[in-house]
Amino acid sequence: MDLGLFYYAVTSDGEFVEVPKFFRFSEHRLSKLQVRLPNKPKHSKSWKILKRKIAKLHQLIARQRLDWQFKLAYHLFSDCQVIFLEDLQIANLVRRCKAKLGSDGQFLPNGQSAKSGLNKSLQDAAFGQFVQVLEYVAWKLGKRIIKVDPKGTSQHCWQCLSKVPKSLSERWHSCPECGQELDRDYNSALLIQKIGLLSTQEEDITSVKTAVKASLAEESRALP
Repeated sequence: MDLGLFYYAVTSDGEFVEVPKFFRFSEHRLSKLQVRLPNKPKHSKSWKILKRKIAKLHQLIARQRLDWQFKLAYHLFSDCQVIFLEDLQIANLVRRCKAKLGSDGQFLPNGQSAKSGLNKSLQDAAFGQFVQVLEYVAWKLGKRIIKVDPKGTSQHCWQCLSKVPKSLSERWHSCPECGQELDRDYNSALLIQKIGLLSTQEEDITSVKTAVKASLAEESRALP
């Protein structure tokens, strides 16, 4: 299974799960309440009432997200025993961009404004929480989760393991080596499954890099 922001999850069975965006749908209502808060005398009755409304809305968003994630986890495990997924480092994904200084000592644009919007979407998606939910549901059902190294899973072909470089905006995988044509996230899901299955057979294969090395070694042995 591949996790992302274009589709929340794409499975190797070809299922595409839309991103729910619970925070995004309630963001306007939440901002309207928060804008009113500074106009209230701090710790006054009206201030406390407004604070409770804001807290309840945050709680509603969190509960909606968690409920949806549990339902999705049970659905995904309904017809399989093992789920392979990327070992995402969420803290690295939402890290702030490094500051850039010009020759005159002034700060230069570093893309943080665009990154802030991406970070908000990542936090709304709550992939870290979803992985925890998956692990809990797997434990409860007596099933398994196997994580693979995420490096290169969107830049290689699942069929022949050839490198097919793509920018973030490119949503289609087209392999010049074996002719595979499919959605990039679907290709990633199939590749994650392939690496995961190999990892259950050979302990040394846990990433695209090690899978490519093993494939090249096998090809060299097959040559006369």
